[in-house]
Amino acid sequence: MKSRKAPGSDEVTVDVLKAGCEPVIRWLFNFFTDVWKNEQMGKEWSITTLIRLYKNKGDKKVCDNYRGIALLNATSKIFSRIILNRIQGLIDGQLLEIQSGFRSNRSTTDQIFTLKMTMERRREFNKPLFLCFIDIAKAYDSVNRELLWKVCLNYGISEKLVNLLKMLYKDSIAKVKENGEVSDTFEIKTGVMQGGIPSPILFNILFDFIIRKVIDEADVTGVKFSYGNNDFCHGRSEKHDGFNILALLYADDLVVMCETATDLEKFIKSFEKVTQQFGLTMSIKKTCLMSLQQLKEDQHRKVLKGQNVNYTDIDINIRNQKIETVDSFTYLGCIITNDQRQDTELSARLTKASKAFNMLRHAIWHRKSVSITARLRIFRACILPVLLYGSETWVLTIKQEQRIASFYNRCLRTIAGVNLGDRMSNETLLDITGQPTIENILRRNRLRWFGHVNRTVNQDGCPSLTKKVMFGYFHGEKQPSNMGRSKRWEDSVLKDIEELNIGNWREITLDRSCWRETINRNVHVNSVNKNVKSIVHDY
Repeated sequence: MKSRKAPGSDEVTVDVLKAGCEPVIRWLFNFFTDVWKNEQMGKEWSITTLIRLYKNKGDKKVCDNYRGIALLNATSKIFSRIILNRIQGLIDGQLLEIQSGFRSNRSTTDQIFTLKMTMERRREFNKPLFLCFIDIAKAYDSVNRELLWKVCLNYGISEKLVNLLKMLYKDSIAKVKENGEVSDTFEIKTGVMQGGIPSPILFNILFDFIIRKVIDEADVTGVKFSYGNNDFCHGRSEKHDGFNILALLYADDLVVMCETATDLEKFIKSFEKVTQQFGLTMSIKKTCLMSLQQLKEDQHRKVLKGQNVNYTDIDINIRNQKIETVDSFTYLGCIITNDQRQDTELSARLTKASKAFNMLRHAIWHRKSVSITARLRIFRACILPVLLYGSETWVLTIKQEQRIASFYNRCLRTIAGVNLGDRMSNETLLDITGQPTIENILRRNRLRWFGHVNRTVNQDGCPSLTKKVMFGYFHGEKQPSNMGRSKRWEDSVLKDIEELNIGNWREITLDRSCWRETINRNVHVNSVNKNVKSIVHDY
């Protein structure tokens, strides 16, 4: 259990239990053994303290823009962790590979990358692609518990463990804590608690069952790909296997991909029907449609430049409400656009990073008591992750890289105390601060992700879905004539490999430590020049 977490209604933290050492461990063992055998718990475990947490989006005056977080008793969380440890190993191998939420060695980057690569492949061959970003209203709070327990049994969880889970949710009551005041208690009959230890995996189990049922009822295949053994190079005679990708999940975040609008409508209507049966409701207001930008072709498959296909037939209605069609959508924190240009996402990253940097301007960057070395560490820990979130998937032009470099160097000048009017070159600035160039950092991030994906396998020991999409192609298909070719992600990676002079990347990527050592050559952080203040003063 992690330390320094908020306590529940008993005001006992995990830190207190850890400090008790051996005596507390023995007491907890005897106590948990008794609860395990009798399947009964104290009333304190059924009391939940709820606090509100702003989602960092939307009007703060609107209740829907807050998330209710459950503060549970420390002993209850430890017992829940014991149950979770017994469930997780059993369940993880049964979940669909398209689910990446709350699973080991998975992240939001997997889903963002897979989505972007699918869009890139379709756009390269000027093929249509229809997307739907589905939002579920109050997903965790709406789960039908009785159906959840039946689904858990269906996935092979023992009756004993299901009974213990039922016990944790039996007669659950909650009280709201706000500004030091506590409300009267009220009963909670539905949902899994946000903040509860087993809640994420329980929701994954239920949602996995729902998605399987939706896929069976909708009877659509999604986007068809081919996967061979020749990485980025494919010949017409290459041996290949076909695979389909229909949806991507990250917990309750769902994006559906189809080759036709008709298939997409089938899936959405099946999803609406099935989720209603399990107590979940699709939020029509937050659900969005998108079609990939596609150029018109003549009868000879020659592209008519400057003329886009207008998909006016995307008219999908749920509960007599039309689902909105958009040109861009923020998916897992990354802006996805139908033209696949990076400008909108880049502007958003720069705005957020600039805001984060300015928040520390007086507290850190301009405070003389904070050394330049400490400032740079804070910059690397707090600002760069905001700026470079999702950078592994970026395909940048020279102009876009220059925009990032300009912000990066401007931040370093502020940290080092260099005025904008000083005529200090960027090379000198990087030298005295010991920092690598942003171009090398971006290259490292891309290649690190490329190596990671090339090593990944699924639960069956076969190449992962992410790897298949990365090397995926459309067997036997040709690009339309006069199409031209936009810069692709694989072009950036192959150029990075060439610039680092990596000849045998197919072998090196399989060795994680060797690959990391190879790609980190130019991004080592050196010590700050001891005479940095005098150098800056001389300028």
